[in-house]
Amino acid sequence: MLSAMVLPAEASPQERYVFKPSYGSSHHWALTQLKGNLRGKRVLDVGAGGGTIGRMVTQEAAAELVAVEIDTRAHPSLQLVYNEVYTSIEPLHGRKFDCILLLDVLEHLADPFDFIQRLAPLVAPNACILISVPNIAHWSVRFPLFFCGRFEYRSRGILDATHRYFFTLKRLKQLCDSIPGVTQTESSVSIEPIELVLPVWLHRSILFTFASRIRKKIAEVVPSLMAYQHLALVRIGRDIA
Repeated sequence: MLSAMVLPAEASPQERYVFKPSYGSSHHWALTQLKGNLRGKRVLDVGAGGGTIGRMVTQEAAAELVAVEIDTRAHPSLQLVYNEVYTSIEPLHGRKFDCILLLDVLEHLADPFDFIQRLAPLVAPNACILISVPNIAHWSVRFPLFFCGRFEYRSRGILDATHRYFFTLKRLKQLCDSIPGVTQTESSVSIEPIELVLPVWLHRSILFTFASRIRKKIAEVVPSLMAYQHLALVRIGRDIA
């Protein structure tokens, strides 16, 4: 199982958070939303990790690209991509961003709802927020718990040992609704990144892409059980400062 893949105890962000551009992944979804929409925009990437999303965003002619990453080991490589790099959002108070990325980060916080409220003053009018969180109700968690009583943390995946908050689809909707100034939320799903354990020639094949499209359709029909991650594009209307 993907979540059982073993990483070193002190793996760096570059090792832990690999880029997953395949169809059906959260990264594919995020880049699809961003493509052609960032020219001249101010972008904040919270939980930038190894900076893979940032490298793709640089191709979109954003006016400003800022990263927040708590793990300082990643900062040297992030500074090659982002205009500015910080360990928290506090130094950014007083500034506004047109697009905020919260990809695979909220589950690492003790209180994501409180963080969203502290982040709100940084959101510009007519901004968008992209969110991805793991689905704790996914079948790979439910079935072992129901049939075997197993709920074991891993070094990556839904039960990553660094996760402090668990999301269901309903919980993510509640989080999005709590964002000040929200006018619309567009939901989506990701599927299991099985390409990480398959030969390159296979996961780049037409057959794999076709199978991924079917898997994603199923996850869209039964998101609570089949979505590996829940995804949300939140649109902000008025100035919420």
